[in-house]
Amino acid sequence: MPEDGSVKFLEAVGGRVQDTLDACTKCGKCAEACPMVGPAGLDAGNAEEIVGGMLDLLSGGPGTPDADRFAEVCTNSGKCIPACDYGVNPRFMVNMARIASKERLGEDVVRQGAKQFFNTMNRSTRMISRMLLSPEVHARLNPPLRREEDYPADPPDIVFYAGCNVIKTPHIALLILDVLDALDVTYEVMGGAPTCCGIQHFKQGDAKIAGRIGFSTIERLSRPRAERVISWCPSCQIQIGEVALPAYEDAHGAMPFDLSPITEFFDEHLDRLRTHFVNPVPKRVALQERSALPGINAAVKSVLGAIPELEIVELDVPILSTQASHLGVVPDYKADLREMEFKAAAEAGVTTFASIFHGCHRELIKFQPQVSFETLNFMELIGESMGIHIPDLYKRLQEMGDIDAILADTADLIETHRLDLETLRDVIASDILEAVPTLSAADR
Repeated sequence: MPEDGSVKFLEAVGGRVQDTLDACTKCGKCAEACPMVGPAGLDAGNAEEIVGGMLDLLSGGPGTPDADRFAEVCTNSGKCIPACDYGVNPRFMVNMARIASKERLGEDVVRQGAKQFFNTMNRSTRMISRMLLSPEVHARLNPPLRREEDYPADPPDIVFYAGCNVIKTPHIALLILDVLDALDVTYEVMGGAPTCCGIQHFKQGDAKIAGRIGFSTIERLSRPRAERVISWCPSCQIQIGEVALPAYEDAHGAMPFDLSPITEFFDEHLDRLRTHFVNPVPKRVALQERSALPGINAAVKSVLGAIPELEIVELDVPILSTQASHLGVVPDYKADLREMEFKAAAEAGVTTFASIFHGCHRELIKFQPQVSFETLNFMELIGESMGIHIPDLYKRLQEMGDIDAILADTADLIETHRLDLETLRDVIASDILEAVPTLSAADR
């Protein structure tokens, strides 16, 4: 992407920031609605001052410590959006305030931090996915980019935008492709670092590089010429859908495609999908819901509700954040929320506690030895009813609990992909075998 991609992005988001400054009345309702205020140690009674501090940041001022903290702990929960009566998207406002706050560190510091954040994620994804998949299957989920003229003349029904790291839990993505095949949908798969949404850099305050990446990805997603791109990752949906695409439209006069979540696509085609639910699934299922895109929760419940004998159990727990990783900004509260979820699931007598997103799934399954119910992803329930079983390879390795055992088990693929063993040891220790807290007896 040429340098002017960054310039056009910054000009477009700068215009949105000015619109926000013009429209916001500092009423504080967005801060009052935010579920992170209490966990972050902020006083909801100071909501107007918090918002005023953010507007000061957006205006180039120093802001306030509370505004800095509020922007820092945003998990993109989205609870702020319906709270605004003045046409402002507070989620965008808070994200831009965080960028303004980080700018005080200096461009070089921010750039280096964002680069390191992205590289760590990319290294983990690259190593783990290859340790799990043959080159042929890996290429199916993460195919090489092609030039526009190299795609078929007839556009596919959709582009399936997998995001960067669902490939670490490849059974989820493979189940999605099997469902699309059952629906007779034509599709191109695009994902991995070459089509990053830019969220990693954006979260770390590097709007310039995030914009360049976002515009480049939009151009690449448009190459197959499909009118609709279907996303898996909620972070990608928000970053491309709410940040990059509006900026692209402002810069180029049009959006090249419509972007929506895969779960909503499944729900739209539920009549056809229902005919493939041939096996009853007699389970009491609770979902680990996230609030950033509430339409996804509703769509998952609608689809699972069509599976014979499957019962969805509602848990009385807070619903917030985009994925589990976003809650890392308040680790104590993250642990408390997890305890609340497990306790509620145990008390409800569920047979199954199902993640919706891949990042949540990787964390959830690590507690399997400590809980009385099975932990899996909702796509596995769909697969069970359709008679499709694809093993959770990430979970299998995690259950081994030993680096040498994992390396021995995957030795053939390690050799095939020529993976560096020392790097792989590092990744396994920090990702797959990350230390897991012990739950209290009441939560099991």
